[in-house]
Amino acid sequence: MYKVLLADDEHLDLEGMRTFIPWSELGMEVVGAVSNGFSACELMERQAIDILVTDVNMPHMSGLELARRAMDRKPDVRVVFVSGHQDFHYVKQALSLKACSYVLKPMDDDELVASLRQITLELEHEANRKRTEEQYLKMMQALQAQGVKRLEDEQEQRAATQLNEAQPVPGCSRLIREIIATMQERLHENLTLKNIAQQFAFSPNYLGHLFKEETGQGFSEMLTELRMERARELLRDPKVKIYEVAGQVGYRYIPYFSRQFKETFGMTPMEFRKRE
Repeated sequence: MYKVLLADDEHLDLEGMRTFIPWSELGMEVVGAVSNGFSACELMERQAIDILVTDVNMPHMSGLELARRAMDRKPDVRVVFVSGHQDFHYVKQALSLKACSYVLKPMDDDELVASLRQITLELEHEANRKRTEEQYLKMMQALQAQGVKRLEDEQEQRAATQLNEAQPVPGCSRLIREIIATMQERLHENLTLKNIAQQFAFSPNYLGHLFKEETGQGFSEMLTELRMERARELLRDPKVKIYEVAGQVGYRYIPYFSRQFKETFGMTPMEFRKRE
């Protein structure tokens, strides 16, 4: 059950939220319902929470300040603001805190419930992602314990170097960073999502979804971007022929390589080389 803290200085609203929202059906448990920010902070010192539902405009400590303190204590806490204020100033501050929702009073229970359901989905997805990464790490540890090496020493060192040089979207898991490093190492191959999924022991559909969620790009989109960046670096060396560059980044058909390069950089490989 996800732990929820309610904070509202208006007694009727506070009791209404505690009483009429189907918390158990949502997989949630209200661990506290308080009327001010200081009481909320005291409770958070004793009890970890997953979700904070707070009024924005409370005396002594605003809901915005309470949310900041909650996030300082637990950065991934989800926050829902409820407020009688439709003022853009409040909405802007709520957005700056990455609030999950901003529900106006008088509250529509269905609107609040919908926001909470969305938060549940997000928390479950995050939990699944963490479990996937833990399973992957356990699998790698088991292989190492059995004396199985996935790469020869030289390949492993090269992969580690590429992993350090890779620049995936900030916040990507170790699994996704290693997949990107593997893609960089195998750019010369006819690489597919199915190949990578088999190497890392996942189904293509699941790995494709996870990759998109963490990087914001599809597998093919990322693969093309990596190939074009590598091609641009290789083209800076006039000793390497253009057809050799194409082959080293996985293209066997030169016209297609040239078209892809132009779509990416606005010029053909030959034009790029002349400019360099």
